[in-house]
Amino acid sequence: MNKGYSLIELLGVFVVLAILSIIAFPIISDTIKEITESGKLSQEKLVIEAAKGWVSEHTSLLSDEVGSTYEVDIPTLKEGNYISQEKIKNLSNKQEYQNACVKITTLEHKYSYEFDYEC
Repeated sequence: MNKGYSLIELLGVFVVLAILSIIAFPIISDTIKEITESGKLSQEKLVIEAAKGWVSEHTSLLSDEVGSTYEVDIPTLKEGNYISQEKIKNLSNKQEYQNACVKITTLEHKYSYEFDYEC
Protein backbone atom coordinates (compact mmCIF):
# COMPACT_ATOMS: atom_id res chain seq x y z
CA MET A 1 0.00 0.00 0.00
CA ASN A 2 1.38 3.40 -1.03
CA LYS A 3 1.28 6.06 1.73
CA GLY A 4 2.28 9.15 -0.29
CA TYR A 5 0.29 11.66 -2.32
CA SER A 6 0.07 11.48 -6.06
CA LEU A 7 1.22 14.29 -8.30
CA ILE A 8 -2.37 15.01 -9.33
CA GLU A 9 -3.44 15.43 -5.69
CA LEU A 10 -0.58 17.83 -4.99
CA LEU A 11 -1.33 19.86 -8.13
CA GLY A 12 -4.98 20.02 -7.08
CA VAL A 13 -4.00 21.47 -3.71
CA PHE A 14 -1.75 24.06 -5.37
CA VAL A 15 -4.51 25.07 -7.78
CA VAL A 16 -6.99 25.54 -4.93
CA LEU A 17 -4.44 27.61 -2.96
CA ALA A 18 -3.69 29.73 -6.04
CA ILE A 19 -7.39 30.44 -6.61
CA LEU A 20 -7.86 31.39 -2.94
CA SER A 21 -4.88 33.74 -3.05
CA ILE A 22 -6.15 35.38 -6.25
CA ILE A 23 -9.47 36.04 -4.51
CA ALA A 24 -7.97 37.16 -1.19
CA PHE A 25 -5.18 39.45 -2.43
CA PRO A 26 -7.37 42.33 -3.71
CA ILE A 27 -9.51 42.21 -0.58
CA ILE A 28 -6.49 42.33 1.73
CA SER A 29 -4.82 45.03 -0.38
CA ASP A 30 -7.94 47.25 -0.26
CA THR A 31 -8.26 46.74 3.49
CA ILE A 32 -4.65 47.81 4.05
CA LYS A 33 -5.23 50.95 1.94
CA GLU A 34 -8.37 51.81 3.91
CA ILE A 35 -6.59 51.37 7.23
CA THR A 36 -3.67 53.53 6.08
CA GLU A 37 -6.04 56.28 4.89
CA SER A 38 -7.98 56.13 8.14
CA GLY A 39 -4.77 56.46 10.17
CA LYS A 40 -3.66 59.35 8.00
CA LEU A 41 -6.94 61.22 8.56
CA SER A 42 -6.74 60.50 12.28
CA GLN A 43 -3.25 62.03 12.48
CA GLU A 44 -4.39 65.07 10.52
CA LYS A 45 -7.31 65.59 12.92
CA LEU A 46 -4.94 65.22 15.90
CA VAL A 47 -2.60 67.89 14.53
CA ILE A 48 -5.48 70.24 13.67
CA GLU A 49 -6.93 69.89 17.19
CA ALA A 50 -3.47 70.68 18.58
CA ALA A 51 -3.32 73.76 16.33
CA LYS A 52 -6.71 74.88 17.67
CA GLY A 53 -5.30 74.68 21.19
CA TRP A 54 -2.26 76.65 20.08
CA VAL A 55 -4.47 79.34 18.50
CA SER A 56 -6.51 79.72 21.68
CA GLU A 57 -3.34 80.75 23.51
CA HIS A 58 -1.62 82.69 20.73
CA THR A 59 -4.37 84.72 19.04
CA SER A 60 -2.20 87.82 19.37
CA LEU A 61 0.16 86.37 16.72
CA LEU A 62 -2.65 86.03 14.19
CA SER A 63 -3.86 88.85 11.99
CA ASP A 64 -7.47 90.06 12.25
CA GLU A 65 -7.55 90.69 8.50
CA VAL A 66 -9.93 88.28 6.75
CA GLY A 67 -8.03 85.94 4.45
CA SER A 68 -4.68 86.26 6.19
CA THR A 69 -2.86 82.98 6.76
CA TYR A 70 -0.51 81.80 9.49
CA GLU A 71 1.39 78.51 9.55
CA VAL A 72 2.20 76.58 12.70
CA ASP A 73 4.49 73.58 12.28
CA ILE A 74 4.52 70.28 14.14
CA PRO A 75 7.73 71.00 16.12
CA THR A 76 6.12 74.18 17.49
CA LEU A 77 3.08 72.18 18.58
CA LYS A 78 5.32 69.57 20.22
CA GLU A 79 7.40 72.20 22.04
CA GLY A 80 4.23 73.78 23.45
CA ASN A 81 2.96 70.33 24.54
CA TYR A 82 -0.06 70.55 22.25
CA ILE A 83 1.02 67.23 20.74
CA SER A 84 2.83 64.46 22.59
CA GLN A 85 6.42 63.84 21.61
CA GLU A 86 5.37 60.89 19.47
CA LYS A 87 6.36 61.26 15.88
CA ILE A 88 3.69 62.19 13.38
CA LYS A 89 4.59 59.89 10.48
CA ASN A 90 3.62 59.33 6.91
CA LEU A 91 1.94 55.95 7.21
CA SER A 92 2.82 55.03 3.62
CA ASN A 93 6.59 55.20 3.98
CA LYS A 94 6.99 55.40 7.80
CA GLN A 95 9.01 58.63 7.55
CA GLU A 96 8.40 61.54 9.89
CA TYR A 97 6.85 64.57 8.20
CA GLN A 98 9.67 67.06 7.75
CA ASN A 99 7.82 70.16 6.56
CA ALA A 100 4.23 69.53 7.61
CA CYS A 101 2.20 72.28 9.26
CA VAL A 102 -1.30 73.57 9.82
CA LYS A 103 -2.36 76.60 7.80
CA ILE A 104 -4.63 78.84 9.82
CA THR A 105 -6.73 81.25 7.79
CA THR A 106 -8.61 84.12 9.39
CA LEU A 107 -12.29 84.22 8.50
CA GLU A 108 -14.99 86.48 9.85
CA HIS A 109 -15.06 85.83 13.63
CA LYS A 110 -13.35 82.39 13.34
CA TYR A 111 -10.42 80.49 11.85
CA SER A 112 -10.11 77.83 9.20
CA TYR A 113 -7.57 75.01 9.69
CA GLU A 114 -5.92 72.97 6.96
CA PHE A 115 -3.22 70.33 7.37
CA ASP A 116 -0.49 70.79 4.78
CA TYR A 117 2.28 68.25 4.13
CA GLU A 118 4.70 70.74 2.58
CA CYS A 119 4.87 74.23 4.09
